[in-house]
Amino acid sequence: MNKMTIALLMFSTAAFACGDKAKKKTAASSSVVDAPGPDESNTPNEMTAEEKRLAELQATVYFSFDSSDLDEAARSSLQENANWMKEDASRVITIEGHTDEVGTTDYNLALGERRARTTKEYLERLGVDGSRVQIITYGEERPAGTEDSLNRRSVFVATRK
Repeated sequence: MNKMTIALLMFSTAAFACGDKAKKKTAASSSVVDAPGPDESNTPNEMTAEEKRLAELQATVYFSFDSSDLDEAARSSLQENANWMKEDASRVITIEGHTDEVGTTDYNLALGERRARTTKEYLERLGVDGSRVQIITYGEERPAGTEDSLNRRSVFVATRK
């Protein structure tokens, strides 16, 4: 074989191999595209009554830097959550206390706990039975984002008894 034949053979083999990979990628991606998405399923898109009630729960209240004091916006959200809990005695929540990354791990765990406890105590002052509210602290371990102000928070997780 001469050099020209070898070069042509190598080029043909490479082109065939690349073409085959392109076909595989196209086939794989088309099977994903053809799969029905969440909006294309046969289930109705309307929320159930329970989903609507859960959507009424204010999921998060925010705090200032190095603080567990509730501001007016937080107290307003907590009033709504207290009303939400009073509507159904089987509703219980867990309040997660979170912080930004400033400070030591131990300090942030304690601050997260203070935030969750302050939140729970305020709900109790609004008439919510404290036995229906659990607290947990995560400190800086579960950030909501890279912006510190989004991480200084208490998060509400609803369940049923």
